[in-house]
Amino acid sequence: MKKSILLLFCAVICSMSLMAQCSDLFFSEYVEGYANNKAVEIYNPTGDAINLSGYSIARFSNGSTTAAPPTQTPSYIVQLPDMMIESHDVFVIVIDKQDMSLFDSQFDKPAWNGFNLIDTIFDQVTGEPVLDSLGNVLIGPQYNENGAALFGDEYNEVYDLQCKADAFLCPSYAENRAMYFNGNDAIALLSGTEVAADGSNLVDVIGVIGEDPETSIDEDAWVDANGFWLTKDRTLVRNADVAGGRNAISDVVFQSGGTFTGDEWTSERKNSFQFLGIHNSVCADEVPNEFSCVTGVAAYEVNKIPFNMYPNPLNNGTLRVEAAEKIERVLVYNLMGQLVFSQDVEQANEQLDLDLQNVHSGMYLVNLEFAERQISIQKLVID
Repeated sequence: MKKSILLLFCAVICSMSLMAQCSDLFFSEYVEGYANNKAVEIYNPTGDAINLSGYSIARFSNGSTTAAPPTQTPSYIVQLPDMMIESHDVFVIVIDKQDMSLFDSQFDKPAWNGFNLIDTIFDQVTGEPVLDSLGNVLIGPQYNENGAALFGDEYNEVYDLQCKADAFLCPSYAENRAMYFNGNDAIALLSGTEVAADGSNLVDVIGVIGEDPETSIDEDAWVDANGFWLTKDRTLVRNADVAGGRNAISDVVFQSGGTFTGDEWTSERKNSFQFLGIHNSVCADEVPNEFSCVTGVAAYEVNKIPFNMYPNPLNNGTLRVEAAEKIERVLVYNLMGQLVFSQDVEQANEQLDLDLQNVHSGMYLVNLEFAERQISIQKLVID
């Protein structure tokens, strides 16, 4: 049976206020971007590793006060995987849409993987190039006449959401809809797999349960003090001074006076993925604000040095790589960001033969590291 959050008397509301800080998981990032570019990041502010299977993500759709548990179909609650999140680390969850052959589909468009076709952006009405405030021509992802993103062969990590995922969840909309949020859906992190009737197991909430901003404020999303969208076509990053989840009933339930104006969050542009994978918090020592799937911390210059590799697709196990400068290290990742091959080059050379016969068929990213913190990346297909 669906669980509904009930209005409670004052004593219970007061008991739901935040307890000790840095004591439980909370959302550290929220991504609502193009099509299925949807993700949430969870941060562990405690000094101990925590098993995520004790938690779930719930979606309260279009102002609903209920979220169907995993035992129902369709469900609006998804249990997190049986995996550990280490102390002061994050766990990134991306909607499970990875099939790049479906980029032109209506509902199954994949989350971006960094191979977006990048070119000049034109105004759809005038046909003129779009300029920034300084008069520079803007470049960005390209789309076809049906609005589907186009993909090419050159990798650009700025447009790679898939590589940031620690887990892909909810592949089928017909079965579980928890990760299919739009700007007017409240998203909750809760302990267990069902919402308690009194809301006592809510850990953190983005938005307001029971409010549809399309109705309450005539907007497609919750907005900030200036009226700009927060939860649609935006990336939200939790501010470093936040030490715990937002879960007081008076804050997160509309019928109890709850509101959401993004006070604890910094709003970034649509399809900003660079902040995923790391989080700054008062609960731990300071860390960088951005994270790179390729280098860890984003400190390398990327794709400044050209290189060729062949054959591609590879079917004989030996890949020849030729670069414009001496190669110091080779790393090969799958599209989940997992390292499948590495080789340090003792005597740096512009030409290498790599033995990849033990790497399974699939699509990979070949990363070449050079002197002075330069790295270049290309896509490799192994048959």
